[in-house]
Amino acid sequence: MNHIFIRTAIASALMIGTQGAGATQPADDYVAGQSYGGGSQVCSGGDLFTAQWWATSSQKPADALTANNRWDSPWILEEAGACDGSASDDSGSGNDDDTDTDTDSDTDSDGGNGNTGSGGSSDSDTYIVGQAYRQGSEVCYGGDLFVTQWWANGDDHPTDALSVENTWDSPWILQDVDGCSSDDTDNSDNGDDTTPISVNVSTSQAQVTGGGTVVLDADASGGDSNLSYSWAQLSPNSPDADITTATSASTTVTLPSTTYDISYVFSLIVSDGESREEAQVTVKSLAVDNTGEDDDNNGSESAITANISASTNNVGCSGTVNLDASQSTGGTDMSYIWSQTSGPVVKMTSYTGNSSFVTLAEVYSDVTYTFQLTASDSTEASDVGEVSISQNGCAAADGHVMGVSELNATEESITGSDSLLEEVKATVETRNNAIVEAVLAGRGANPENVLRVESILSEEDWDYLFSLRAEEYTYTNFLRAVAKFPAFCGDYTDGRDAEEICRKSLAVMFAHYGQETGAHATGWDVPEWRQGLYWLREIGWTEESSGGYGACDAGNSWAAEAWPCAINDDGGYKSYFGRGAKQLSWNYNYGPFSQAMYSDIYTLLEAPELVADTWLNLASSIFFFVYPQPPKPSILHVIDGTWEPNSVDLANNLTPGFGVTTNIINGAIECSKGTEDYRSEYRIEYYQRTADYFDVEIPADEELGCADMGQFQTGGAASLDIYWDKDWGWSADTPDNGSYACQLVNYQTAYSALNEGDYAKCVEGNFDMTTDYQD
Repeated sequence: MNHIFIRTAIASALMIGTQGAGATQPADDYVAGQSYGGGSQVCSGGDLFTAQWWATSSQKPADALTANNRWDSPWILEEAGACDGSASDDSGSGNDDDTDTDTDSDTDSDGGNGNTGSGGSSDSDTYIVGQAYRQGSEVCYGGDLFVTQWWANGDDHPTDALSVENTWDSPWILQDVDGCSSDDTDNSDNGDDTTPISVNVSTSQAQVTGGGTVVLDADASGGDSNLSYSWAQLSPNSPDADITTATSASTTVTLPSTTYDISYVFSLIVSDGESREEAQVTVKSLAVDNTGEDDDNNGSESAITANISASTNNVGCSGTVNLDASQSTGGTDMSYIWSQTSGPVVKMTSYTGNSSFVTLAEVYSDVTYTFQLTASDSTEASDVGEVSISQNGCAAADGHVMGVSELNATEESITGSDSLLEEVKATVETRNNAIVEAVLAGRGANPENVLRVESILSEEDWDYLFSLRAEEYTYTNFLRAVAKFPAFCGDYTDGRDAEEICRKSLAVMFAHYGQETGAHATGWDVPEWRQGLYWLREIGWTEESSGGYGACDAGNSWAAEAWPCAINDDGGYKSYFGRGAKQLSWNYNYGPFSQAMYSDIYTLLEAPELVADTWLNLASSIFFFVYPQPPKPSILHVIDGTWEPNSVDLANNLTPGFGVTTNIINGAIECSKGTEDYRSEYRIEYYQRTADYFDVEIPADEELGCADMGQFQTGGAASLDIYWDKDWGWSADTPDNGSYACQLVNYQTAYSALNEGDYAKCVEGNFDMTTDYQD
């Protein structure tokens, strides 16, 4: 079977890409003894090489030719013979998903200088990463004022002017140091005797059913004068809850009754007129199910209750907290899944038992951690509970101090300026697991996209289409997988037909199920197009197997540090072999998938068996379906028309249709061969049958195969930088003049722009700094 290697958030290792034809050398010659930043391209021995991450002076491009796998060297062979001055074709080699890693041929040894800078009180605008500027433009960057001497392209950064040998090497010049200094920056420590504000908020009920009233209460202290209060609803945008008194320490909130579950987040800002502090609280409103009288499985009240008790909810300077789920109630064979959903990352002692411990080391500022528990029994009933632990800050600052609000604002300013990135972020948005675990077939309070799927695909349809499936692939598991991703079979506000798109999405997805996890038994009574989901675990592997599909040895691979492998009972590393409908493989795929499902990379790294035994076995396939692999679009964006091929795509015969979805999945392994690969032919046959089953019309001009397609390249319509890496820029405002910022790049790192908060993690991971969680 084929194994899909997904990039971070669908993250796989960087794959060997293709180089466009050209008669001139595509990059500078490699300089022995020089270091190169991630994404750099060099010519060595006539071949073109790309650095996957930082390459030190002792790590040579030729090392890539003798490495056992791509993690043994920062260098990968981009294209053999590309630097001999002769024209090259684009017959680049592939991998299991043939993800093309297209760099922008930046041979600058410091890996690029883009960053965001910080705006000030100058009349000039703040510099926007990637934007071009005309001659004479003035921008604020890092507190300094820069001006363009001539036209500056999007990859010309103001900080280039600080390192050039003469003024002609950069369109930018430094006009005024500190020329953009701001007088209104957030200064919680002004050198006076102000008392910081401290605030905690609580709710009389963390969960209500069918709407109702809860009391929100604040415990605030500090400040230098009378404190003022301001309550607001942060999410969702609608429906609105009724806040009785928004300006008092305690208020009553009335939640409306709805036909679906909602997690309300309320914010309280406390101010003394000079400084302010914010706290948040979450209240879950469960829907009332009105589907009828005789539906034992459809009630909104779960037959199981997840109950977490903590040995303490308040930790002083440091300490260990015991989280106990033994008071959870339900049926037989209770099981538990733990994860951390907010706060500085800590590792729990267990992710599947009925109890777990967390040790909280000293932190600089007061913080709050949230831990989530999913409890299930032998039926398909499950429930989710949460507990919050607050900790007092006491540690001295280690390096430069940055406020979490500053880091989050910088992340938003960078990602918010890219409309395609914002659109992709909306497509990969996920629901809280409390909503997902409440989904049951026929439940009227199911999310809208689940109700749409149920109207098209009944449980009888599921049984017919996948009559040979592994028993873990249940209809309820599929509905919960759908619930996790609102964009899959979701609504459209621009006139696109949501039901038609949903039907085609199901037909395409199920056709690929047939190829990826089908029995492929030609002599059986059930035709091959209905033999999908036969395989649950990769053949030859068991949960007791150690040492497979893992980049696990720290020091040999940055992936081992970013997504650390867990240890089996025999002392060996756990195996991350193919599990589920997309045969998710490797620790560097399990970690990002875990982050998307649980907001915690460790949950599935420590318990990879959950990808086979729970609704994650089908969620992994929808995860792959909605996430892009730049320069490839997501399969969903191909189907719903969001992806519109440009001239670069069309030059490679990449057009919307089923064929290009095969190209996205398996690239040159099945495509670009001139004749149709047998695996692609199977997919086409399965698609024609599933499309007929779902009444999906296949246009006469839809390209079903991919034999004549090239591969996706940089410059295509789906080209997008979705990873964060260190910004090597310069700043006059930091102790060591580092930028203390990260930039978007087109090569894989441990930090994805599709994961909220990864920008802050990138800065923390690359600089000697301390995060102030109260700022």
